[in-house]
Amino acid sequence: MYNGIVLVDKPAGLTSFDVVAKLRRVFHQKEIGHTGTLDPSVTGLLVIVLGKATKLIDFLQQNQKQYRGTLILGIKTDTQDMDGRVTEVQFLSSPVSDDRKKTIFESFIGSSKQIPPMYSAVRVNGKHLYELARKGQTIERQAREINVTDFHQIGSVNFDAAKGQEFINFTATVSKGTYIRTLVEDFGARMSLPATMAKLRRVKADSYDIEDAYDLDEILNSQDPKRFVMPLEKLLPDLAKYSISESDWELVKNGGWLKKLPISVSPVKIFYNQSFQAIYQNDQDLYKPLKMLIHENN
Repeated sequence: MYNGIVLVDKPAGLTSFDVVAKLRRVFHQKEIGHTGTLDPSVTGLLVIVLGKATKLIDFLQQNQKQYRGTLILGIKTDTQDMDGRVTEVQFLSSPVSDDRKKTIFESFIGSSKQIPPMYSAVRVNGKHLYELARKGQTIERQAREINVTDFHQIGSVNFDAAKGQEFINFTATVSKGTYIRTLVEDFGARMSLPATMAKLRRVKADSYDIEDAYDLDEILNSQDPKRFVMPLEKLLPDLAKYSISESDWELVKNGGWLKKLPISVSPVKIFYNQSFQAIYQNDQDLYKPLKMLIHENN
């Protein structure tokens, strides 16, 4: 069994689950998941977790994600992107001034509340919101706290005078669980204009970069899938690590607590024989298991 992660450059037209299903056949194991869903039309970095790494999803998702995309001012859809039905059109006679756009972009910086869109995978009473949306239903959703550290225009805009629409390229760095589609629609709303997302690409996620990702077809056609796997030992580089003795290993592999370690940080990655085996946290001068990964191979 493979234990680690694979960085995939997801193409458009596939769901994140589609990618997982394809890779399950490549790596011949059921224990495969991912750290953040991408809509079918969205491309870019998808972090695939294999084997024991599936237990680290919560840790891997603590970092922010960065996107680059294009939004359209002058049109609004029910899905907040161009895959949906147009619900509002407003003809723009001229582009919005750069100063006004800059002010609106900057107004999103910081913490705020965001209501998940109806066309999303969020579950309410056991149902995905998109299942209800496809039936024409709209229900009340609980707002979630998000954090935006960067949101700004990239380069010059493209104004379509015939359609009365303005196309704006942007970049956004946000906390996990942030819907860029919703951010785009809210951007337009603050201008009193309809807005929707035209295209989107994730370029960074969970401290990893799209530059290090592999094309999905390259992985699917490879005779050596192991070469794409980043092993457990290289994950969570920001966490301190501590190598235990053979006597402590007897405790750790059975979930036992450790006496105070000669380090002052918590949580800490526990290594044995150069293998990442667990994450422990301090509890009143004793270290107890936070996440167990016990394994013999990578």
